[in-house]
Amino acid sequence: MTSNSHEPTRAIPIAGLTFLCSLGTGVLWNALYFIAASEYGFTQRDNLVLALVNGILYTVVAVNAGRTLRFLENRMSPRSALGLVLLVQAVLAPLVLIQNVTLLWIAAVTMSALGALQWPIVQHYLASGRHGRNMRNAIGWWNASWMSATAIGLAAAGPLQHAGLTRWAIPALMPINLLALLFLARFPSHPPEHNTHANAHHVPRSYRSLLGGARVLHPMGYLVIGALSPILPYLFERLTIAPGLQAPIGATWHVARLCVVIVLWRTAFWHGRAASLVIAGLLLSVGFAACVAAPNEPTLVIGLIALGLGQGTIYYSAIYYGLAVGGAEVEAGGTHEALVGAGFFIGPALGLASLRPGTDPSVFIGLVLGALSVGFVVAVVRAARASSQSTA
Repeated sequence: MTSNSHEPTRAIPIAGLTFLCSLGTGVLWNALYFIAASEYGFTQRDNLVLALVNGILYTVVAVNAGRTLRFLENRMSPRSALGLVLLVQAVLAPLVLIQNVTLLWIAAVTMSALGALQWPIVQHYLASGRHGRNMRNAIGWWNASWMSATAIGLAAAGPLQHAGLTRWAIPALMPINLLALLFLARFPSHPPEHNTHANAHHVPRSYRSLLGGARVLHPMGYLVIGALSPILPYLFERLTIAPGLQAPIGATWHVARLCVVIVLWRTAFWHGRAASLVIAGLLLSVGFAACVAAPNEPTLVIGLIALGLGQGTIYYSAIYYGLAVGGAEVEAGGTHEALVGAGFFIGPALGLASLRPGTDPSVFIGLVLGALSVGFVVAVVRAARASSQSTA
């Protein structure tokens, strides 16, 4: 069942819910590994295994998001399904206060899996009823909402870590999710109808080729994040960076990503052009290599900035072309999030494959850059098809 209205869901409820939920995501997907290392004594291998399992579950749930929502719609509205997800996450969050590694695992993987259902529904509300410039603008402020929140969430972990309160970061998701329910109450019970004829008018043929390229690079961006996030605490330790500075420095790439997304939101030069994807892929690769092999703190920061610029450009392109071509359906958001999950489990898998006592970091760098190179070539070939087609 869908709404009879063609009026898009209002911006403030979506942006408010997105910001609050993304504060939790910033903690869960990033600070989780600091918490596991400092509070539970996780080794580098343990963190990579945790990231691998999170990524696999996220992918499985996201790729079935459309099917799951249709099943739930026989019993509740999409708004109610989203509310249920937020409530279950809120209940699970305090489990990590009990010093038990099994409960940490249960809370982490279940909350991650629920997030894979949550975001396709939010994206469905975001895009339905919006077309062309209106959709691009909505995706712009939506990206700015969640990316600023994840950066703030990770940076806030620094003071908590310095005060010895790291274990309270995930339980803080309970009041955050409950507050998000207040914004959810302003959502319509169902997203508005999406006029497919109006949508087709705003989607040139080149978008399909560019979507093909972006969807190859998209998991590559999260492959890099999935490989890097679990080992950041150990890179900081190697460079003897003060504990209070680790989380804020780790948030550098989030800030860079937010900045490039704001630029893409407010400009039109990149629409329908393959060059932006090519440059983004190069920045992503160079940034990752610089981070893992960094001999000092400035090199690490530069690498994180390059990585953030590249990943932000890829992400924006992938979700815009995906929702435009996919007609704002849940399946479009589900595919987008499934590719996020794919990157999140392939990255740690490569890390585990290269993690041997005494192994030089260049092995890890080589494996990840090898995967990036293959993805980059495939993406360029796909995106190049757009060069002979119309642009927007």
